[in-house]
Amino acid sequence: MLLIRLRSIGDTVLMTPCLSAFKSWSPDLKISVVSEPLSAPLLEDHPLVDELLVAEPSIIARTMLIAKLRGRRFDVAFNMHGGPTAAILARLSGARRCVGYRGLPMSSLLTDRAPSPSVILGSSRIHSVEQQLALLKWVGLETGDLPLDLILKACSESEARISERLREMGLSQFASIVPGAAFESKRWSAEGFASIADHLMNVWNLPSVIVAGPGQEQLASEVVAAAKAKTTMLSGLSLKELMAVLRMSRLFVGNDSGPMHIAAAFDCPIVAVWGSSDEAVWHPWTRAAYRVVRGEHSHSIKQIPSSEVLNAVDEVLELALEASSTAGVADRA
Repeated sequence: MLLIRLRSIGDTVLMTPCLSAFKSWSPDLKISVVSEPLSAPLLEDHPLVDELLVAEPSIIARTMLIAKLRGRRFDVAFNMHGGPTAAILARLSGARRCVGYRGLPMSSLLTDRAPSPSVILGSSRIHSVEQQLALLKWVGLETGDLPLDLILKACSESEARISERLREMGLSQFASIVPGAAFESKRWSAEGFASIADHLMNVWNLPSVIVAGPGQEQLASEVVAAAKAKTTMLSGLSLKELMAVLRMSRLFVGNDSGPMHIAAAFDCPIVAVWGSSDEAVWHPWTRAAYRVVRGEHSHSIKQIPSSEVLNAVDEVLELALEASSTAGVADRA
């Protein structure tokens, strides 16, 4: 079976419950996933992915990929992305059935076109995880009683490198502050994030690591410069190293972003400062404590006061401590 999940980091993370659903339905099912270079490292060590195929952007690479897909003779290909490229790849894969949602670009190429997730699930307020799972429900795979958590696996070599870097910085426990986001309408201010770093150190004695993704070094530097407490910037990370950092963190503070969804997959407590996207669709999908802090209007993220985010930080950390204490009591019982 083939799953095609292109583009963003967050979308790829939010697809992982589908892997659990398929494996629970048929443990011996072999799952191949087509990803793109940006997000592929998320799935390279994934325990539920039997084969990862990377769709490089060049025409030659895409031609070779299609030849490889056709050689696999898949029974079914699922277009989990919804874009035209994924629809074309699904059709050209040679799979006997190509499944996706109708009404999306190039969906006419698919053999099996599902109605919208809201029709399948009978609800208009649907999370992205549920949108993707709805496609499975439509083909007859019931997921109602399954524990459909996000699942990622950190790379041991990347964890070792990050652990060494953190030791050199004198850090054992820390919070990750990730100020970047894909769009300006989803980015809180550097000064706001700096105030969180100060609060975490002054109130919780918890140092902060300011994480900079590619091209976000200037923004991270502004947070470090604005903070009164000593903070550390981590930049130049591979995606696997970012996963390791977030798995080790006691808290994630950031915007609605791919790293937020990675943190959710590792059950890291989360405070997400929310901007222009729909919270109902993109909120953290996690069993860990989390809070979403948003402004009065969908495009007012810069006006969200630090006090509201500070309150959310305190609440989430208190909930995380309670959960840890409860788990400790249960382990001793």
